[in-house]
Amino acid sequence: MLVVPSSMHVIIVRLPSRRRMSKGYAHILLWLVAAVVFLASLSRAQDSPSQFDDLSRQAAAARDQQNIPLATELYGKALELNPNWAEGWWNLGLIDYTVKQYPQAIDAFNHLLKLDPHAVPALAIRGLSEFDTGDYDGSLKDLEMAIQHGAANDKDHEQILRYHLGLLLTRAGRYWDALSQYRSLAGEHFDSPEFEVAVGLVGMRLPSLPSELNTHDSELAGALGRAAYAFLADDSNGADTQFNDLFVRYPNAPNLHYFYGFLLFPHDRDMAVEQFQKEIAINPSNQLATGLLAFTLMYVGRYKEALPVAERALAAEPGMQIAQIALGRSLIETGDEQHGIEILNQVIERDPKNLEAHMGLAAAYSLDGKKEDAYRERMVCLGLGK
Repeated sequence: MLVVPSSMHVIIVRLPSRRRMSKGYAHILLWLVAAVVFLASLSRAQDSPSQFDDLSRQAAAARDQQNIPLATELYGKALELNPNWAEGWWNLGLIDYTVKQYPQAIDAFNHLLKLDPHAVPALAIRGLSEFDTGDYDGSLKDLEMAIQHGAANDKDHEQILRYHLGLLLTRAGRYWDALSQYRSLAGEHFDSPEFEVAVGLVGMRLPSLPSELNTHDSELAGALGRAAYAFLADDSNGADTQFNDLFVRYPNAPNLHYFYGFLLFPHDRDMAVEQFQKEIAINPSNQLATGLLAFTLMYVGRYKEALPVAERALAAEPGMQIAQIALGRSLIETGDEQHGIEILNQVIERDPKNLEAHMGLAAAYSLDGKKEDAYRERMVCLGLGK
């Protein structure tokens, strides 16, 4: 006897004894069994869509009624029947994220992103979930990619995405990339004590999260962040007052003058020079401040002053690009065109799209009377400036 399940009931096929089963009859019986199995599978295939539809409707209703346990259970059952249901994985992941079940949310979004690798919202929320589980490298990768593909274009989500990405970039030592995220938030008047500490960490150049700071560093970061926030929000007078108060309270703290000088550079380069000089007086080993001082002096046309500063920065860090540009252009402007050209070409070998280096070469070739070379470099500058 062969028992074959068929949907909601059982089909029993009685087999004759081996002695009574002829060869032809055996073939017929095998065909019969195959037909029964096929019909049973067909019946299940017809029943499953109906069952899936019922479960998906019930799951959506439970979700809308905020019955989270039931919605989670029903979405899980529906996805067992149809693992390729992208909407189900999205809703399940979103529910898990909302109730802070971050590992489960990550699992749901993993399934969804296998089905649709371009699901940017799923990438963004998976990144936020990874942040809360401590997978900071995975979170950085996901959030950076999500924002690159437009996740932060939605104003409802921009603040949380850029804030967390800024934290992760700071932790990774990518301070100016982090600051670019915070600039956008300052323009939207996003302000909070946590945000101020986050901005302050960039200025202090500490590769940490706010939660990892001791009390002293947290207070300093908060004060520095408030001053920087005023500057980013276009309150230059308020920023100047707060930075000067900060310098009085923390006279020997490293990177404070450097940070203020960096913020000032696009707006007032003479004031930036002053801040870099003060930073170096407090912390002579700050090679970034030395390099930026040389670059700023070059930028404002103080080439003779820039030369020894750039040489000092390169002696400490031979590959510092801003110091190489400052040295190369200052050499060109003070009469040593050939040496300056050599240095700027070294920069371009490593960074072919460096606008400052190409501008310096255009000036050098023009001084040397090499019109074709100068024209070529100016055309490169025009292309890079677009």
